[in-house]
Amino acid sequence: MIEEVQFKVKEQLSKDYNCTIDDFNSKDNLITDLKVITGSRKYNDDKDIIKILIFNGKLVISADECIQNWCEENFKLFPGEWLFLYSVLRRIDKKLNEFGYEIEDTHHYYLPIDNNDVGSKNFNLKFYEKDEILQFKEDSRFDEAFAFNENYPDILAVAALDDEGNILGMAGASEDSDIMWQIGVNVLPEAKGNGVATTIVKALKNEIFNRGKIPFYGTVESHIISQKVALKSGFYPVFAEVKIRKMCK
Repeated sequence: MIEEVQFKVKEQLSKDYNCTIDDFNSKDNLITDLKVITGSRKYNDDKDIIKILIFNGKLVISADECIQNWCEENFKLFPGEWLFLYSVLRRIDKKLNEFGYEIEDTHHYYLPIDNNDVGSKNFNLKFYEKDEILQFKEDSRFDEAFAFNENYPDILAVAALDDEGNILGMAGASEDSDIMWQIGVNVLPEAKGNGVATTIVKALKNEIFNRGKIPFYGTVESHIISQKVALKSGFYPVFAEVKIRKMCK
């Protein structure tokens, strides 16, 4: 199952980074022309000048011509596993500043190991389809579960409910591509420490699998609690990306 999932994810990443699936079988770094390919993931409306991926230690950079030579000179032979050192990110950020861009954040992503059992808990589960999610648009309690962004629309969610029907936590999935749906989760303060996050992330992961898509989970390096949720829910770390944005004027 792990190999099948990774193959499908490589299929997606090959669209995102203008390369081939076979390119991921090589350990050599890869720098490609930045192109918008049908089916690639899109997270903002700004024009990209660079996209950076580390997949199992392999560094893949898709770069605009304005920065491509610099990438070749600095990162063609650079070990991808060390890219997130602050000194390295600072150097990238400084170069991006010349073109009016900056690093927004760095994310690492987890893929599912299997479709594991949710287990019994002292709360009920309720699923919400795409149109039903709209009722939570102004609900700040679920800012990680839902994005309400047209580039990656919220497509499916599951809530943990107490016996009175009150929501204890919510996990939502965004349709980042036709292949991959990303999971985010919020647990209300009074319900933390009771296994809510793990249970609803597992349940959502299983349902995404049932619908023929690949669930994946992302978080930042400093969010240890979120990382633990991913691991306890049957995910394991596979790839990481640098997020870029235009600088504020």
